[in-house]
Amino acid sequence: MMLEDGLNNFLIISKVRNRIFGFQFENDILCRIYDFQSESPVGNIYLGYVKDVVRNINAAFVEFDGEQKGFLSLTGIPFPVKQGDKLLVQVSGDKVKSKDYLLTWKLNIPSDALVLTVGDTGINISKKIKDKDIRKKLRDSLLKLTDETYGFIIRTKAVTYTLDELKKEAEKLRIQYGEYQKKAMHLKPKTIIAKKNYIVDICKAFMKEQNGTILTDVETMYNELSMNHIPVLWNDDSKISLANKYALEKHIQNATNRHVWLKSGAYLVIEHTEAMTVIDVNSGKADMHTNRKKTILKINQEAASEIARQLKIRNISGTILVDFINMDKVYYDELLNDMRLYTASDFTLCSVVDITKLGLMEITRKKQQKPLREILE
Repeated sequence: MMLEDGLNNFLIISKVRNRIFGFQFENDILCRIYDFQSESPVGNIYLGYVKDVVRNINAAFVEFDGEQKGFLSLTGIPFPVKQGDKLLVQVSGDKVKSKDYLLTWKLNIPSDALVLTVGDTGINISKKIKDKDIRKKLRDSLLKLTDETYGFIIRTKAVTYTLDELKKEAEKLRIQYGEYQKKAMHLKPKTIIAKKNYIVDICKAFMKEQNGTILTDVETMYNELSMNHIPVLWNDDSKISLANKYALEKHIQNATNRHVWLKSGAYLVIEHTEAMTVIDVNSGKADMHTNRKKTILKINQEAASEIARQLKIRNISGTILVDFINMDKVYYDELLNDMRLYTASDFTLCSVVDITKLGLMEITRKKQQKPLREILE
């Protein structure tokens, strides 16, 4: 599937099932589905009100944004917290079923090239910056700007900045954090301090990272992106919607099906439980007659690539166990390395832990926005 102009990196924003979604394609392959119907508070900073402190789990329940409630771990927090306190918190994870929003006192304040990290005082550098000399130069230039309160994450974009420009951007972030602190002193609790424009941020990141095309037939989306100077194309074909033109309903169906077929004829079975997600790899219709050992390895590698894609599309989080087709243990390390390579481009933290004695691969994926299946419930 390609747009008429031949571009193969694109983001289509349209209505499917009476809900606005964004479908991101890279090299003509669907890699992510965004919920654009309602903005998530993830990333927003609030002046929270401590409703209750539960010492036996070292956590607090904090109210923010009216009567919304979130779970705040107190592990590592450098100041005492008691009921009735006001404190700055950032929403780090969406509300999932019966679980409250996840909050953190470790604020992340981003810019194009840097992120100021309150509570994490070191310098962290994007893994996409590979050159060791550049990494050292960037680290050394910002290390003097950290203190006992905050540090920085150096983003991939930083390599396009001069060292002086980076230092100026770091100073702007420090001033911004100071302004948030001053603002909090004069506001009532449960008030928003800084709002993240979820949709605009996603579209800006897409344009910077993929240099692709954004296409929509939703007027509100077109107006909002245009107002924020984001290049967006309007679908001028009134006879057919983008959802029909690009079979977006089929993509939604495929992203919620229990079975996922692979090109080899093998297939995945994806099952969700309360505690974890279990993925089973089956040989299905795959040709197993020639060089069985190598064939099984190739099927498992194909499955690993597709699993990494499905985790992103469906936004599956928490603990994931994968039962690959049984193969010689000598291939385990190769399969682990493949899966780590495939998950390296994930938009959220995804860790491939190990393969157990029973041959199950353990994966953990950070919880942020709601999974697709819950959005569609």
